[in-house]
Order: sequence, then C-alpha cells, then structure tokens
Amino acid sequence: MSIPSKGSDDPLKAIDDARLSSTHYKWTMLAAMGDFLDAGAIVAGGASLVIWESHFALTATLVGLIGALSPNAFAAWLGALIAGPLGDRYGRKAIYTYDLVLYAIGTLIMTAAVNYVMLIIGYIMSGVAVGVDVPTSWSLIAEYSPRGSRGRLMSFTNIFWYVGPIVILLAAIATVPIGVNSFRVLFGILTVVAAITWFLRRSLIESPRWAAVKGRTDVLKDAMDKLGISAPTQTTGGEKWSWSKMFRYKKGLALVIPIYILWGIPAGTFGFFLEFFERDVGGTTLAAADLIQVGWFVTAIIALLAVYIPLADRVNRRTLYVASAALCALSFAVPIFLPFKILAVALFNVLLFGFGQGVGLWPLNRMWSVELFPTEIRNTAQGFVWAWMRFAIGVWSIFVPSIVAAIGYSAIAAVGTAFFIVSIVIVLALAPASQGKSLEQVLRDFYGGKAKEEVKEKAK
Repeated sequence: MSIPSKGSDDPLKAIDDARLSSTHYKWTMLAAMGDFLDAGAIVAGGASLVIWESHFALTATLVGLIGALSPNAFAAWLGALIAGPLGDRYGRKAIYTYDLVLYAIGTLIMTAAVNYVMLIIGYIMSGVAVGVDVPTSWSLIAEYSPRGSRGRLMSFTNIFWYVGPIVILLAAIATVPIGVNSFRVLFGILTVVAAITWFLRRSLIESPRWAAVKGRTDVLKDAMDKLGISAPTQTTGGEKWSWSKMFRYKKGLALVIPIYILWGIPAGTFGFFLEFFERDVGGTTLAAADLIQVGWFVTAIIALLAVYIPLADRVNRRTLYVASAALCALSFAVPIFLPFKILAVALFNVLLFGFGQGVGLWPLNRMWSVELFPTEIRNTAQGFVWAWMRFAIGVWSIFVPSIVAAIGYSAIAAVGTAFFIVSIVIVLALAPASQGKSLEQVLRDFYGGKAKEEVKEKAK
C-alpha cells in the first residue's frame, strides 16, 4: 500500500476537512456503546464477585479463573483476534450485525445463572462479543472523523467506558437490599441495553475510508451522502488484506502493544478486583465499596472533560501522556508504603488513578492504536494490540487473589507504579505528536515519510 500524499485522495481530504456535525456525534455515540457494554460487563462482575464467592462457594482459584475468562481478559482476547481481520475484509459495519446478539445471549445466561459454570459460559460469550466490538468501533470512529476533531470524537469511547460502570455500580448500590439476586439485575440491564444498541446501530454507515481503499464506490458514496459531504467518490483502488501487512508496521506495534499492557494490567485489576481489595478497608460496606469505584470512573470523566478533550487536538500528545502516566504512578506509589486498608490511602489510590488516566493515558492509547496503521489493516492491528492487552490481564488475573493473600496489596501497588514509569520511557522514545493531522499524514510522519511497503520495494 502506498500512503497517499496530501491532495491526491479527494474523498479522504473531504472527510478530513469536513465540519463537525450532529451526524458525527450520533454515530460516535452509537459506536461507543461497545465501550459502555465492555466496561459495564467487567464491573458488573466485579460488583457481584463478593456475592458469587459466597453464594456459589468459589475458591480463590475459581475467582481468578472467572476473572481470567471474563470480558476483561481471555474472552475479549479471542474475540479481538477473530474480529480484526473480519472487519478489514468485510467492513466495520458488518461486525455490528452479530456481535451484540452474542453479547446479549451471554449476559442473559449470567442473569439466569444457578452455578459458576453458567457464569463462566455467559462471561466467555459476552467477552468474545466485546472483543469483536470495541476495536472495530474505534476504527470506524477514527475513519470518519475530521482530522481536527479526531481526539474529541474518540474521547467519547472513553467517556462511555466510564459511564457504563457508573450506571452498573449505581444499580448495584440500589439493589443491595435484594441480596444475592443483585447480580441478576445488573446483567439483566446489560442484556436490555445490548438489544437496544443493536437495533439502533442498524442506521450506522460503513467506514468511508474502508470503502475508499477497498474500491467500493457505492458504499463510499452512501457514506459521504449521509455525512453531507460533497466530493468526488473515486476510490484508491481495491487494497487487499493480509496478516503480513500488519507486521510491516513494527514501529507502531512496538509502541502500542507495551503501553496497552502497562496500562491494562493495573486498570483491569481495578475494574474486576477493586471491591475484592476493598473488603479489608476499614468500615467499608458493599455499597461503600461500590461508591469508591464510582469515584474512580467519575474522576476519569472529569479529567477527560476538563483536560483531555480541550487539549487533545491542540497540544503535543506526548506531553499529555507523560503528565497522565506520572499521576497514575504516584497514585500507586503511596500504597506501597502505607496500608490500602486505611480509607484515606485507598481513596488516594483510586481517585488519583482515575483522574490521572483520564488526563491522557487511556484515550491516547486508543488514539495511537488507530493512527499508526493504514486503513486496510487498521482493524486487524487494533484487534491484535487490544487482544494481547486482554491476554496479559487474563494471565495476571489468575494470580491476583493468591498474590494479595500471600503478600498483600502493596505488591499490586508496586507493579502499577513500575508499569506507569516504564510507559513514560516508551512514549518519550517512540510516540508521535499526531494532533491535528490526517490519518495518512500521521503515517507518513511516523514512518519517515514512506510506508513500510515502499521502503521494502526500494530495497529490492
């Protein structure tokens, strides 16, 4: 694939230069519902874990296994590996036809669960579905976004990733009086939301960038018409998908895979195990533990709205990332030395981690993962990167309960601190300043002005 130079790709330039419209926002919110359902399922499991532990007589090994097989980990890993190539070969919208049906069936099984086997089966199904959905959603949003608004629109995926857990945790607090059946309400809510989202998504367009590189003039014209963009709809000519193309972009993989894992393990640990840790925090009831976790997501939304969204398309993104990762490292450094069971220490860790990741770390992970690969393999690369983050969380989750039992929370805190410090080093060494550029310009700048294929062709 040859990365087009500016001005040679009229449809893509028209998309990049388009005015931000209500249609952009509507489609973005529908696509971002995948994040709502992803994080909602993770946190619903976390909020239910204490109930499951007693009601289904779960051992520490089973607790770790459920966490490892959840949407937080191995199940999403499998879904992402499957969906990435499919989204590149058959289109982004095609993925939406089936994935949320699978999700709804999985959460419905969990709603009706009478043993831990049903929990595991339902969690695997919903996890595979979010692994299919989320990377595809990010590709779609990035590919129809104007270049000066890509950071703003992509940030909706982060906001919905935080809103989903808030809704679920507030429902968990409200259903504490019904006892063991609380988890059935939580997963019932997710089932209904998935069904409604699936229905509304039928109005979504196909990615105009995908249509352009695949030579699909009819699909491109339809997308441009719905975006209200008047421009020629010639295509760049039938680019083909292959796994090998992705590995030509090694520099992008070398940046994005490590920073995803270095963020994902601490964040995934909090998403599923935070209430498990909070059992030992002084005076913490189940409802209070839910409120503390709500605080984690609320502070992240505050940071997104107050810091990231106003700056993401205007300032050097490396600066945002370093500031964000430093706050996250500090949040975990304190409980290395002070007991997490002290409420003030727990709140410092939870709330500063929430605010810190919202400043830029989590949204920029997503941003670079869509920017550093060309359209014909963007979904494959997204799925590959995202899958290995969830795989790493899965391996880690198996051991979390045992680590906490043997060493204590300070071990978790030490890992989090070290990971965020390492991520700063990687970003300073490799990450691009991609704000305000078209996807094609980002690629040209990041890879030294040429696609990897062009470099290889000349080397021959």
